[in-house]
Amino acid sequence: MTEQYLKKSLAKYRNSDQTRRDVTNLLQQFSDLTPRLDNYVFPNGGRKELLQLEGTIPVSYKGTTYNIPIVIWLLDTHPNDPPFVDVRPTSSMLIRPSKHVDSNGRVYLPYLNEWKRPASDLLGLVQILCIVFGEMPPVYSKPAAASPSQGHISYTTGQGFTPMPQPGRPAESYNQQYPSSTSYPNYSSQQQAYQGYNAPATTTYPGYPSSAGSYADQGSAGYAHTGYQQAPVTDKSSSAGAGNTGTLSDEYIKASILSAVEDKMRRRLKEIFAQAQAETDALKKTQEDLTNGKDKLEDIINTLEKEQLAVDENIMLLQTNCEQLKLTISKMEEHDSIAIDDAIVTTMPVYKQIMNAFAEENATQDAIYYLGEALRKEAIDVHVYLKHVRDLSRQQFLLRALMKKCRDRAGLVEVTQPIKN
Repeated sequence: MTEQYLKKSLAKYRNSDQTRRDVTNLLQQFSDLTPRLDNYVFPNGGRKELLQLEGTIPVSYKGTTYNIPIVIWLLDTHPNDPPFVDVRPTSSMLIRPSKHVDSNGRVYLPYLNEWKRPASDLLGLVQILCIVFGEMPPVYSKPAAASPSQGHISYTTGQGFTPMPQPGRPAESYNQQYPSSTSYPNYSSQQQAYQGYNAPATTTYPGYPSSAGSYADQGSAGYAHTGYQQAPVTDKSSSAGAGNTGTLSDEYIKASILSAVEDKMRRRLKEIFAQAQAETDALKKTQEDLTNGKDKLEDIINTLEKEQLAVDENIMLLQTNCEQLKLTISKMEEHDSIAIDDAIVTTMPVYKQIMNAFAEENATQDAIYYLGEALRKEAIDVHVYLKHVRDLSRQQFLLRALMKKCRDRAGLVEVTQPIKN
């Protein structure tokens, strides 16, 4: 039944199979945790339906086992991003702030800050919670003398199990009953033990890695984590006063407000810094693109200048040749007649012999053509036509043979296409 419920609940998760295996391994060891879908409200007011694991975990404190109520919210990018862990006290409990738990019940651990798959999983997280809560329980029993009518803030709401008010958490009733046979450590009776735990208030843990993206818009790829840093540690004397009277003193309220304001300012400064860093990176990228574009433009300009010089040189050369041609034409126009044989001068005698043979061969070809025209018009009879064609064909054959021999002697390329009649 649980397996089917997990498969249905995790259908919208990006890594549903890995998340289901992670949750199953946890529930096999801690059966008091129950999976349930619920709406998680983020600090910006956005809502997202996420899977939560709510219930109790056994914590051993001074030889006695206590059931500590917690809730674990799994983001839809699990297991790539760490979950949110909160302590939810019953109406008979109060939260004891420490360096791992703030006044709203939010849990802060280095294990969450350094969350990385596959080394990190839910089972390891809950086991570490049992160890940490065993050293310093996150809740203590509310004294019987505590009464809401004293005019101070009280955690009792009259319901069987009500979650602590937290920023971004939906207001919902929590009616699951936990075993009443196990009592919680009374804060007033163990005040001396808590006072011996003096955690340095300046110790902080780094926030979540910024690569997880932003969850300001619920359709985006990642989450904007609220910054898992060390929870503010309040003064022991003020906590002791609240434990003895069952109400919160003015100093404790002031310290809580200051801590909340500091956390909000810290988150806001982190967002501003991240935005400025992103803008700086974008400007650097734009500068690199502009620099690369400048280099390319300079190369193009240099190439165009070289081509312009080459074009100018070619224009000057063409103008010079044009002037020479005009001068040659003017000289030729001054002469009355030009002998064709004198106009063409060969460099070698063999070339002149080839030229003369080629001219005679073409003349013979023309003569044969006109003889055919005369026969067609019946200007001559067949006997005369055949006699002259026989003589001209023999002469044409000898001229072609002479041209081939001269070309071979001159080393010229042989004509591959036959001469058409």
